[in-house]
Order: sequence, then C-alpha cells, then structure tokens
Amino acid sequence: MTAELCEDAKELDFLITRMKDLLVEYMEQSRQSDGLLVDYKEPEELERIMDFSLPDRGVGPEGIFPTITQTLQYSVNTFSPRFMDKLYAGSSPIGVLAELLLAGLNGNSHVYHVSPVFTLMEIHVTRALARLFGLKGEFAGGLSCPGGSASNQLAMVTARNALFPEIKKKGYFPRPSIQEQEEFRQQGYHCVGSAALSTYGKLIAFTSSAGHYSLEKSAVIMGFGTENIVGVPCDSYGAMIPSELERLIQEHIALGHTPFFINATAGTTVLGAFDPIRPCAAIAKKYKCWLHVDGSWGGCTVFVPELAKTLLDGTELADSITINPHKMLQTSLQCSLLLVQDSSIFARANALKANYLFHGQSHDLGDGTLGCGRRSDAIKLFLGWRYYGKLGYQARIEKSLSNVKRFVELLAQDEMNGQRIQMLRLESDHEKTYNQDGKQQRYALETGGRDRSQPSLLQVCFWYRPQGSRMVDWRGTERHWRDSVEFTPSTTAPSRISSAAVTPLLRGATNQPYFAQTTTGATTDELDTNNGANSASSAATLSPNSSAISLASTASVSSTASSISSAATATTLSRTTTDHGVILTDPQERQEAKQWMERVTKAIHARIRARGQFMIDYAPLGEYLPVFFRVVLNPPTIRELDLTKLVGEILECGEAVGNAIPIPECCRERSA
Repeated sequence: MTAELCEDAKELDFLITRMKDLLVEYMEQSRQSDGLLVDYKEPEELERIMDFSLPDRGVGPEGIFPTITQTLQYSVNTFSPRFMDKLYAGSSPIGVLAELLLAGLNGNSHVYHVSPVFTLMEIHVTRALARLFGLKGEFAGGLSCPGGSASNQLAMVTARNALFPEIKKKGYFPRPSIQEQEEFRQQGYHCVGSAALSTYGKLIAFTSSAGHYSLEKSAVIMGFGTENIVGVPCDSYGAMIPSELERLIQEHIALGHTPFFINATAGTTVLGAFDPIRPCAAIAKKYKCWLHVDGSWGGCTVFVPELAKTLLDGTELADSITINPHKMLQTSLQCSLLLVQDSSIFARANALKANYLFHGQSHDLGDGTLGCGRRSDAIKLFLGWRYYGKLGYQARIEKSLSNVKRFVELLAQDEMNGQRIQMLRLESDHEKTYNQDGKQQRYALETGGRDRSQPSLLQVCFWYRPQGSRMVDWRGTERHWRDSVEFTPSTTAPSRISSAAVTPLLRGATNQPYFAQTTTGATTDELDTNNGANSASSAATLSPNSSAISLASTASVSSTASSISSAATATTLSRTTTDHGVILTDPQERQEAKQWMERVTKAIHARIRARGQFMIDYAPLGEYLPVFFRVVLNPPTIRELDLTKLVGEILECGEAVGNAIPIPECCRERSA
C-alpha cells in the first residue's frame, strides 16, 4: 500500500476495518450456546430505541457506527445455526467476501464491455449447473435473476414469447373460449376480427396446488389473471399427481383454452415435496407445453448425486429450471439462476435490441432479461463453488440432512418429550394401492416408488400437544371434515377449473371425497360389532374417478368401544379413535379443536421468538388442518447442542402456553 491514500481510499480503509471487526465478532457471537439470535422488539419499541431520522447534515464516518452497531444488535443474526425459520440461512464466509467484491466493483452485467469478468463467471457457472441437471446442449446455460420469483417469471415470459411470438408485438388477445363463443351467439353477436383469427385461446399454466405463489404473481404481471394458473391436486406428500395434470389439461382444451406452461416444483415451501418430473415432461411433450422446474428450494440437491437420481429425475427433459443457491448453499442473498436447454432463447424471445446500449456483442446478457441494469449475483455461486468445490457443497447438504434425521429422533424420544410432540404424519404411498377399473394398482406407478415416509427435505413439521390433552388424529379429522363439509352430495363440478389460489391442497380428481363417508350416527356397540368387517374398508374406499389417496392411512381407522367415554355410549358417536389419536367428526368439535390448536401453536411461536434463542416458523396446509410448526434445518453449522436445546425450548414454552390456554372438552384426556 502506498504511503499516501486518496481521501476515498482512506475512508474505505477506516470503514472496512471497523466493519470487519464488528462482523467477525457478530459471527462469533452467533456460535455461543447462550447467545441471543435476536433481541426482539416490537415496532413501536424499536422506533423508540433507534434513531430512524434522516438529517440534513450527515453524521460522517465516526457518527455512522452507532447506527451500524444498533443495527447488528436488533437484527436477526442469520449467521446463527439456530435460525431455522425460513428456507435460507446466514451467508457463508466466502459469501460475505463475494458480496464485498460485488459492492466494491459495483459491476453491471447488462453488457460485456463494462463487466467482462463477471459476465464470463455467470456464463461458466450457469453452464456447469446446466450440465449437473442433465442439460447437454451446446448452448445450455442460463441467467441470474433477482430471486426465485423473478426466475419463474422470466421462465413464463420466455415460454410465452417463444411459443406465441406474436404476443410480444401485438399483445395478448386470445380467441374466446367455446363457452364464451356460445354466449356471444345467444346474445346475437359473432366473433370477428382478431378475436376470431387468433391462433391461441386463453393461455393456461399448470402448477402443483402446493406450489409457490410466484406463478400467480407472474400471471398478474403478464395479464393472464390468477384464475388461469390451474392448481393440480397433490398426493399426501404435496407432490403433483401426473394423471390429474393430464386430466385438467384435457378439460381446458375442451373449453377452447390453450395449455402452454407446466410448472413442476422441486421442493415445496411447506413440506419440501418434489413433483415427479419425468411423467410431467411426457405430458408436456404430448400437449406441446413448456416444462419448467421450480427448484428454488430443492434444486440444490443436484449436488448430492444419490438424491438427484430420484428427487430430480427427469430434469434433463425440462425447458427451464430455477435454482436458488442463496437457500441451501448459503450464498448471500440474492442468488437465483434460470437454466435453459439453449441460452440463446433468452435473446430470441425477449430482446428489444436497444442500440444505444447493445452493440451486437454476443456476450451481452442483459437483452435476454426483463430489465436493464443487473447485478451479477451469479459470481457468488461461482466463487463459492471454487472455494468449496462440488464435493464440498455435497458434504454441506448431507450434513444438513443428517441434522434432520437426528432432530426427528430427538422429537420421537418419549422419555424426552412425554409424547408432547406430534409429528405431521405423512403416509407411505409406495406401499399403498388404489382401485381403478376394478383392479388394484400400486400408487408407485406415479410416485416412482420412492420411500417418502421421512421428511422430504430439510423441513420437519409437527404440533405441540399440551399436557392434559389427548392426541387428535388431524389427518383423519381432516378427511371427515372434507367429506362432510366440502364434498356434499349436492356439490356439482364447476364449469371452470379452480386456480391454485382456491384449490384445496389435497382435492380429489372430482368434487368427490377421496374416501367414502363414514357413518357418524351409529352407536359404539354397532361400530364395535362392525369394526372388523367394515370400518377400515369403508373408510378407505376411494372415489371411483380418483387416482389420489387420502392423507389418512387405510389401516388407521379402528373404532374401539374401550376408547370412548361411557357418557358417549348413549349418544351418537362424534369421535372415533385411531392409531394416531382421536378423529373428531362433530363439526363444532372440529372447529373448536382447530382454533384451540392454532392458538397454542401461535402462542408458543410468539414466546420462542420473544425469548430470542431460536427462530422457527409455523405454516398451514390446506383448509382444515390447524397450523403446525415447520422447522427448517438448513444451516450445516447446526450442532447436536442446538437440536437438543430446541427440543427443550419447545417443551418449556409449550408447557407455559398449555397451562394458560384452556383445553376444550373434546380434546381433554379421558380417564381410563
């Protein structure tokens, strides 16, 4: 370093030196077993503590550090392994360095000549990723985008412009549907002009009903409307059912619509489910649709070959793939990449050739995007990959997976939790069969035979059951709730298919229940008499047209008189016991129990957050299940100590909350 620095260099030296010390100390504190993850304050209190005013005269280098210090003090320390709230975690050290390099160079990767190194880094890292996913074309590669939602949007826009290039210039003017044309004729109108000559009907996109809402956001931005994003029913793991996808495509074709985009999710937000990509690809090819794989969350499993073989089987057939390294790989926010079979399609589909910016350089990336100036976020993955190597990334993900296994073991230890923890039960679809045309067929034909009895990815989902309450079989209760409320005999199929925004997660192939109605008016004696012959079979009878299976196990319904209180024997049965707890069939009891469990879950969540040791989240799943805890064990830095302490934190906070919230009568433990 020269003896004399320019004023900006001196200022930078002072700021970075001070900031480096603060960040290193901050990261060190994140590993202390008794350290706070966050000194949580409600908004009003935080505004009293910190000065958020913006002055006329600046405070300068010395004056800015009190604000920076307070920012660190009252922010969530995502470096901590106990940050288990969202699908991302704190950045790795190389991620911080990459962010510093980006900020220092302030590069703009819209044209090559102002950002040559960053441009080549982006090209090479997207090519390498494309090869991992099996995209073998000479020009397979991609672009970085500001987040997974932006990647999904760019995929949908590119698909539309590639399949229907006239929309890019003339706008979106689909021909009326068959129903609309009939309505016009009945009113004395005729379809003329562009409406009659259009080569396409309403453009329809299909996604898992458990998929991300960014597809609906894209529909809003593109002018399609959210009703034209169709939610495809899922199995009990939240994975899209291919036969349902094809059925819905055929129904929309019959209406005169134009299916054009299929989104297969690789790692859903709540359950971490993976849609079966290969059968979805076959359907996309059959109906000339663009197949997109949203691997924003689970796409990084491509670095673990054994996982990729099953979870990501078929990605080589996709037209585009989203992957977010800022989630599972701990690159700094944001780092999202959209990969395609032929990267030249971005310019062909989206370029507007603004000659004041783009001068014909083949390596100008910006013209293929939806914006102009662009941050070169891809270099964060490039540097991280160089730093850890492919095997290093694999080891980090495998460590996180081992933490999931260990955490589930800790939750399952009776001596540790006194059965206060009730896991969100997932069924083993690979072992089930369903009736179709009078034949027993293995559901594994669609799921690929994967054993998914364990958590699909890094999410662990469960309820806390307060002391003094009895276990409720929420899956079984959900089935009864659906059957008795949503799928009444008078319900008729809608003329239009519901969108993902309004389609329940686990709807069957028709507006019929997955399982036949279970009689709720029989006495316990009648149920006990018929239990061996009828209970399990009647509860497990599938709707004739449905290829989906219920959330409840076909073997879980066992109505035993000994489990019903003597007071209930003279009345109609409102609760049925199962291997997984009591099934609530009375509508008022169901609602009361759901509201109570949601109060318990949210109160425990608030208490854990306020204590500042951990951050976990809760999530819904469909309309009928109460919200449940969702712990995301993403950081590979999580230790056994952290897992043990988290179980203790849940139990301690759960006991305090359970004592404060009265248990409804239907959920109280029954004396023997």
